[in-house]
Amino acid sequence: MRLMREVRCFPDDNVETAHMLNTWAGPVSNAKLATFWIIRAFVDGPVDEQTGYLCDIKRLDAILHGVVVRRLLEQETGCRNEASAAATALLESFPLAAERCSAPGSLQSLELKVSPFMSFTVYRGDRRMVRLTRSFEFCASHRLYCRDFSDQENRRIFGKCSNPHGHGHNYVLEVTVSGTPDELSGTVVDPPHLDRVVKERVIDPFDHKNLNVECAEFSSLNPSVENIARVIWNRLEGALERCRLTSVRVWETPKTYAEYTGRQEGQTRSVL
Repeated sequence: MRLMREVRCFPDDNVETAHMLNTWAGPVSNAKLATFWIIRAFVDGPVDEQTGYLCDIKRLDAILHGVVVRRLLEQETGCRNEASAAATALLESFPLAAERCSAPGSLQSLELKVSPFMSFTVYRGDRRMVRLTRSFEFCASHRLYCRDFSDQENRRIFGKCSNPHGHGHNYVLEVTVSGTPDELSGTVVDPPHLDRVVKERVIDPFDHKNLNVECAEFSSLNPSVENIARVIWNRLEGALERCRLTSVRVWETPKTYAEYTGRQEGQTRSVL
């Protein structure tokens, strides 16, 4: 069983008062406006037969506030919201947080969401490895059909998605890279570099395009969300500096995404 617990925290200057309630309604300050940090803990283990709990959520909250939030706040004031400080704090706090997690549950990963479009994740077993996920958006149209099938067969398999004039989606692309934080910058990749590569290799060629007609890969390849994820992986692989491409996830709708990790068995389709 896996349990995810999310903690929302206002980055208060005072370390001692940062352990507020887990709510979006943080303290009001006329002096500044600050965003919330979102921290997610993923705990694996068996469910207790008596309580029905995998772990005590209140204790987990206390660990996240007392260890992870405290470490974030202890970064130098001038850089605590920077990517380098966030990644370093997450790495340094994970072992202590994992040690304090009560058996039988074990902390498997910690995720820090610093904006709606960027998050950091550390995993058990990856001592110095940090995963960075960036989100992007593009709009595109496509038609699902196979040239070897009759029109009737295409309609049977693909339904309205085989409309001869196509149809469109507002796609959300999540690109995850992993690596060891650089000793000087503290980051696994320079976010502007990642943004630039994704823009040049994916967003510009795909955005507001008819994928079947205007993207060479789909001239003979059906532009399903699975194939789109795989094509994007191929476009990005080897183009990034100092990091490894870990996964490409493409949300076709809020209910459906495909994720590709560079291996055929890594391709999945989820309906949520």
